[in-house]
Amino acid sequence: MSFFGKIDFNELSEVDRSIYHYMSENSDKIQYMRVREIANESHTSASSVMRFIRKIGYSSFAEFKTMFQKETGSTYETGDFSSGSLILDQGNFPKDIERKITMVAERMLTAENIVFFGIGTSGILCEYAARRLATIGYNTFAVTDPTFPISSKLKNTSENILVSISVSGNTTEVVEVVNGFKNKEDYTTVCITGNEHSTLALMTHYILSYHAKVERLRLHEDLSTQIPIMYVIEYLTNELRKLGDA
Repeated sequence: MSFFGKIDFNELSEVDRSIYHYMSENSDKIQYMRVREIANESHTSASSVMRFIRKIGYSSFAEFKTMFQKETGSTYETGDFSSGSLILDQGNFPKDIERKITMVAERMLTAENIVFFGIGTSGILCEYAARRLATIGYNTFAVTDPTFPISSKLKNTSENILVSISVSGNTTEVVEVVNGFKNKEDYTTVCITGNEHSTLALMTHYILSYHAKVERLRLHEDLSTQIPIMYVIEYLTNELRKLGDA
């Protein structure tokens, strides 16, 4: 999200990263919290939180919270039947999203294997994506278990594509798996995420991002809309099909 500015994740200290991860994963709470509460929840100190906020370009906590509220504020009421079209409003996607999807489709066109990886609700969407691509003739499968030996299964293969799906882009299990592939030969990494500045996004070759309100119950129970992800998957499938027929 843009309230983090254009930060270089590699330049952040371990303390900064702890604060960054907490804020990214709890964006629905931050606007209601005080500095001390963020420090306690991220296991850091109030002074560390303030240093981090200044490092990312804000002169005060009040300024940061104001921008945070603007960035995370919902433009639609969840549950309103008409909200579906608003979720897919072009403003909720990067201006170059079509170009990026076309680039990914071009790589998939000659791929030997296409793997979709995610857990929880994202895992269900991985199965949906793999089924669509298999239907149009591509060698693809979904992995929803972070302990699955992807490398062993694809041993002695080349031109592999790993597509990770994660709303936050900071799920530890997903990040750890993808981290093992970011510098591997014969692998192109792609992520579909609601956080273009997340850890996952920073370590992948292609980022297909979107913006949508994060909704959670009891911290880890995610009720965030999955409509943008499904739309990206369907657009990607259609683009790949067009390229294959050309």
